[in-house]
Amino acid sequence: MEEGDLVLCKVEKVTNTITFVSLPNGEEGTIVSSEIASGRIKLMRQYVVPNKQIVCKIIKIDGNHIALSLRRVNSKEKKEVMSAHKQSQAVHIAFKQILGDDAKQAENNILEEFENLNEFASAARTDESLINQYIPKEKVESFKKVLEKKRKDTELKQNIKIKCLEDDGLKKIKDLFDLNNPDITVSYISAGNFRLKLIVKDFKEGKHQMNELLETLEKKAKELNCEFHASEER
Repeated sequence: MEEGDLVLCKVEKVTNTITFVSLPNGEEGTIVSSEIASGRIKLMRQYVVPNKQIVCKIIKIDGNHIALSLRRVNSKEKKEVMSAHKQSQAVHIAFKQILGDDAKQAENNILEEFENLNEFASAARTDESLINQYIPKEKVESFKKVLEKKRKDTELKQNIKIKCLEDDGLKKIKDLFDLNNPDITVSYISAGNFRLKLIVKDFKEGKHQMNELLETLEKKAKELNCEFHASEER
């Protein structure tokens, strides 16, 4: 885990000043009251209740102390983390159904190399040798059928503002957005304002792809002598 990461936590204890949660790796994290919600909190339990699952952002790691924030997580981020968790749970159930008594040992072996089962499933979709490495031979075909089921795509969106003051500004904007990628769409909103949408299979990898895409567009905009600004759509 790193600062800035989003994590799904389980609330363990709630006080007036600090909320204690358990993290996915079993460690303990804390949320001070000012990081629960913006403004004055009249009733803490409106936001955090023991045994409730909440999505938090890691804001500081100092030795064994992990400080978290609930208020800094927007609705889109929460939705993405919860969706990934549900997918991971689905993979876990598939493991139990397909592998039976062998499921626990297979999961333990996988989690030594992968962050979670969902990450393994994503990798196995593109590298079938992983299936043979971790799944008993007689269960391989059944497991492949599970992986072949279509997973819901994720949309990442950015609001783009661009200004090209020269006479051929319109042509430059068209050149800038000539991306030739079926997973990317650019929609016109208003003068100088566009919406960039990227369709991805994996949210974490998609964020990396989007960052690379924005860096490429910004560099190209400078070469075209255009002003470029991007902000994530909330």
